[in-house]
Amino acid sequence: MLKAMGFQAFGSTSAGAAYTAGRPEGTLSLDEMLDAAETLARVSGLPVSADLENGGSDTPEAAAHAIREVGKRGLAGASIEDCAPGVATYPMALSIARVEAAVAAAKDTGVVLTARAEGLQGDAPDLEDICTRISAFSKAGADVVFAPGLTDADMVRAVVKAAGDTPVSVILGAPYGALTVARLADLGVARISLGSSLARAAYGGALTAARNLLEKGSFALPENTYSFDEIEALLRG
Repeated sequence: MLKAMGFQAFGSTSAGAAYTAGRPEGTLSLDEMLDAAETLARVSGLPVSADLENGGSDTPEAAAHAIREVGKRGLAGASIEDCAPGVATYPMALSIARVEAAVAAAKDTGVVLTARAEGLQGDAPDLEDICTRISAFSKAGADVVFAPGLTDADMVRAVVKAAGDTPVSVILGAPYGALTVARLADLGVARISLGSSLARAAYGGALTAARNLLEKGSFALPENTYSFDEIEALLRG
């Protein structure tokens, strides 16, 4: 449906893939995350970058293995995070070693590698540490760097500066502030992620309707609900 609207490339979301399987984020295996991304590529025929969380394990070897698997499946790109699901970020040296290993694997496969610094989403966000990691990931050869959790223009500027010539990806939309596509472009951002926003918006509509039925005895659909014919038209291209 998004392809029919005019989008030209996609990134999978580990959270959305987990929700589709009826499970919380962080509970999918590497193969399951790859399956989700591969499905998007197959049904759309467009380039897809796979959200791989930490690549399935903590070691540099695991990060490299994950990127090689992305290449085997014909996916265009992948992201590797510097923490395990629900766990604090890895030490700096390990994080850099993981990116270096992933970069080497990406060069062998043609995969576009996005190196993610996740610390801003923890209990003690440290922008200076994030910028140090972003700079190190850039120097290690990552094709794109990404620091989810930037909430204002000053934070974005700091990360773009730390990245040097490496393209920066930023999450757009709630809960990460109200920066627009045009504003992010002005700040030097090269790539925009929606994270799990589209998945949460879709589930939000469905759950609101279900709650109305359960608690109020009515089935009032959200005002922005698409008609059957509109959905069918998009799926038929």
